[in-house]
Amino acid sequence: MHTHEGQSSGILSWSNRLNIALDIARALDYLHSQADPPIIHRDVVLQHSSCGQPPCKLGFNTPGSQSPTKIKGSLGYIDVNYLKTGLVSPKSDVYSFGVLLLELITGLKSTQGSTSLAEWTGDYMTNDDVKVWAKLLDPKLNGDVNLGQIKVLMDLAHAALLENSKGRPDMRQIVERILSCLDPQSHSYLPV
Repeated sequence: MHTHEGQSSGILSWSNRLNIALDIARALDYLHSQADPPIIHRDVVLQHSSCGQPPCKLGFNTPGSQSPTKIKGSLGYIDVNYLKTGLVSPKSDVYSFGVLLLELITGLKSTQGSTSLAEWTGDYMTNDDVKVWAKLLDPKLNGDVNLGQIKVLMDLAHAALLENSKGRPDMRQIVERILSCLDPQSHSYLPV
């Protein structure tokens, strides 16, 4: 969405954005709950162009036994708790995924000047007013967004970005929530 190549290939439709969110959520769920050893990605981004060592951390430490690690990740996506403590957990990836959801919804980059997208959208996140949602949506979508789906993604982004990481959902819960909103019977769209 943010590269010249991505922009030249046309507008990313709402259904494609939803599928991207679901695919990434499934991949993270696999890394967290099925990989052996489990993997914390630490750099979940919509587009990645860095070189060098991968930021992943293999295996989870049990709560309380974790030691701080060198902070790795992309600006705007890094979990605020991870920044403060140096302690990484699967919920750090959940935070990054919340930022990614905001990017898919708004079409904006993870940082807006010196402000993170999470901070920039903070006041909008808990509002149920359709007019407020319309202000957040990528204008390239021309309002062609399912209301139920946008509500689910906004709720998920809000929950994923909670400062208290214990209150964040895990990736399995996120996958289930996205799947629940893919009901083709729901045809309520935002007015243009």
